[in-house]
Amino acid sequence: MTDYVSTVAMQKDTWGTFLDPDPRLAGAENPHEALEIPIQGGHHADLDAFAGKNAIFDRTAARIQSVGLAYEDQCSAYHYFDLFGRVERCHGDLSRLVDVGVFMGGSAAVLAGCVEPMGLELDLVDVNDAYLQFTYERLRRAFPRAMTRVRMFHGDLPTYAAVVLGSEPRTRALVHHDGAHNFDQVIKDLSALFFVRDRVHGLAIQGTHLRGDIGYLNFVDAAVYAMFGVGVKYEPLGANFPVDAPVTVPNEWDGNYFLAGQPEGMYVPFDGVEWRYPHPTMELDDFLPVQAPPAG
Repeated sequence: MTDYVSTVAMQKDTWGTFLDPDPRLAGAENPHEALEIPIQGGHHADLDAFAGKNAIFDRTAARIQSVGLAYEDQCSAYHYFDLFGRVERCHGDLSRLVDVGVFMGGSAAVLAGCVEPMGLELDLVDVNDAYLQFTYERLRRAFPRAMTRVRMFHGDLPTYAAVVLGSEPRTRALVHHDGAHNFDQVIKDLSALFFVRDRVHGLAIQGTHLRGDIGYLNFVDAAVYAMFGVGVKYEPLGANFPVDAPVTVPNEWDGNYFLAGQPEGMYVPFDGVEWRYPHPTMELDDFLPVQAPPAG
C-alpha cells in the first residue's frame, strides 16, 4: 500500500472498532515505554502563554500540567488555544468532538477539557492503536470524570466515517484533523467527510504550514484547496511564524519545516462550503483502505 494506513494496522482484529483501555497502563510510570512509543524532540506546548484569557482553558491547562507523564506535543500552544476557542464558540451546535491522528494526546487533552463543561463527547481516531492507548491513559489521569464520554476508534477517518458517523444520524461533530499530512491521504480523509457532511459542523485541520521531503508529500493546504477551492473561507488557526524562526529550517529528525507567514491550521465551516471533490460517481467505499489478505 502506498498510503499511510499500514498493512499491519489493518490486519489487527481491532481495525474499524472501538478499543477497550489497556489495563497495563493504569499503574505504569511511563506508559510510552510500555507501548514502545519513542519520544524525539520532547516538545511541550506552553499553555501558560494564554493564562488568564479563559477560565475553562485555565482549568484545562492546569489539569494537563498536573499529570507527570513523558510525552511530546505535535502542535503549538497557539493551535491548541485557537482550537479550544473554536469549540467554545460553537459547542451549542455540537454533540461530539472527533480528534483524528491523536499522536500522544496534545490536542485530545485540550478537547477533553471541553467534554464536561460543554456537555460533549470525544472520539479519538488513529491508525496506531498504541497512540490511542497512550492518549486515553493521559486523558484518564487528567480528566477522570470525563472518560465515560471518551472512546477510542482504531482506524482511519474514512473508516470512522463509514462505521460510526454513517450510522449515527443525530451526531453533530467538529472534526480535528492532525493525522496523515500526506496529500493523497488528506484528500481521501476529506472526501470521506463529504458523504457524512450533514453530521459535521466543521473541520479544524492542522499542518497547513508544513513542508518536507518529497517522500512525505506534506501538502495539507493544497489538499484543502483541492477539496474546497482556492477561495475557501476559513479561520486561521495556530502559530504563524516569521521568516527567521528556527522552525522554518528543516529539523534534525525527518527534515520537516514550516512555511513562514502561513497559518498552522485552518477551520473550515461546512455550512455553505463548496465541494470540488469527490467525483460525482464515487461512493464512500472508494475512499476506504484496501484490506490486505491475511499474512501467510
